Amino acid sequence: MNGDQDEFVLMGSPSECSYLPGRTSLFEYRLAINLTASRYDVLLEHGWRRFGRTLFRPQCPSCRECVGLRIDVGAWKPSKSQRRALQKNSDLQLTVVRPDVTDEHVELYNVYHEDMQQRRGWRANRTSKDQYYESFVAGRFSFSREFQYRRKGELVGLGIVDMTGTSMSSVYFIHHPAIRGDSPGTMSVAHELLTGQQTKHRWLYMGYYIRDCASMNYKNRFHPHQLLHEYVDDTQPAPWKDSSE
Repeated sequence: MNGDQDEFVLMGSPSECSYLPGRTSLFEYRLAINLTASRYDVLLEHGWRRFGRTLFRPQCPSCRECVGLRIDVGAWKPSKSQRRALQKNSDLQLTVVRPDVTDEHVELYNVYHEDMQQRRGWRANRTSKDQYYESFVAGRFSFSREFQYRRKGELVGLGIVDMTGTSMSSVYFIHHPAIRGDSPGTMSVAHELLTGQQTKHRWLYMGYYIRDCASMNYKNRFHPHQLLHEYVDDTQPAPWKDSSE
């Protein structure tokens, strides 16, 4: 436990990898009771991700495919395909609010995961209000935000995005299958970057880029970005490296 920040640190157990078949994954966890924005900035820089009160990063002994990726917010300019995704979804209304959980949230989460289970073979993953709360709302940290995308009042896309004084973290994004053909994932990242440019944030942390996983390999299409191949102790400088296009 880190007494100053009320963090409980533990190592998980080896399990079947959710991203790459035939691989075994191992994660290190922190349970954050009180998490300040400045402390969170340090953890983001060192490759940590957050769901609710739980932070995690990979420590797989024989695999290094999960590579941290962060986008230079100020230097980013939308590519042709990213501009096209924004245009396709130009009728959506974006509202940034504090995270919450309602029947609407749960319904969107479940219909999204059911679609991904059918199309990409994801594991069955229905949620309840209590489970959704623990994953995305618990802790009610001051830096947590919810990007709501609505079409004619209906919630069709939802992103959980953390926003500290200097950094943003794209935690999770779900969408209704009806808008799947309009590149909603690309659209959501583009809107997060546009918002970050308005608020003068330095980095947008995108979690882990995995080259051979279709659900995770789109992240390197946003330039310029940096990659983190090695997860070091929080007291050491994190070895981010620029990635050329």
